[in-house]
Amino acid sequence: MAAKTWLIVGASRGIGLEFVRQILARGDRVIATVRGHGSALEAIVHDAPDRATILMCDVSHEQGINIFINQFVQTGERRIDYAVVNAGILEYPNHALEMTFDKFSHHLLANTVGPIIVAQKLLQIADVMIGTVAFMSSDSGSTQRFLSFEDGFAAYGASKAALNQALRHMAEELKRKGRDNIILALHPGEVATDMGKIEISWDLDGGQISAQESVSAMISVIQSKTIEQSGTFWTWENEQYPW
Repeated sequence: MAAKTWLIVGASRGIGLEFVRQILARGDRVIATVRGHGSALEAIVHDAPDRATILMCDVSHEQGINIFINQFVQTGERRIDYAVVNAGILEYPNHALEMTFDKFSHHLLANTVGPIIVAQKLLQIADVMIGTVAFMSSDSGSTQRFLSFEDGFAAYGASKAALNQALRHMAEELKRKGRDNIILALHPGEVATDMGKIEISWDLDGGQISAQESVSAMISVIQSKTIEQSGTFWTWENEQYPW
């Protein structure tokens, strides 16, 4: 099979970094974005310079997104088979009764507004084919299966719920335009990353999984979905999750 081209937005560490590692190990090509220079990512792509490109992108600022789009256009890429919008934050705790205006806004910009605008601008680039866009969501963003025990996740959960709703609208708008882009939401599981290293007062059902396990499974999930499943929400275990 011909090598595929992946775009990983937010690849400096954790899940995004593991996506880059596994994609290159598969023999595919990858464009990875970071907010600043990261030695871990640079070390991974060092041995595959012909199959890896690093671009700058800060999704929490419009200027950072525009810089990324301009850099991407200058690469001359004409096809992205799979785009994974992984960038996001969790500043814990974020209680609804205590969080500040700035902290709530920061979660919404980094986890909702930025990811949606990045995807929007990519989809608007002329003569560039975008296949699947997978947004990194969370079970914390499900309104149907509200996790009442998650104390201190108000801003994070709200930002992921808003992301879910926005990407569903994006999927439907693309369908109405007759386009065949596939839009997905993913729950990666409770992954042992730097962002997940927080002291919580409840037990995780099943404990944490490694980034390697989560990403390996999500790659399979992403590649298995068709246009009929655009605008749907999936776990790393390939189970459809309630909105």
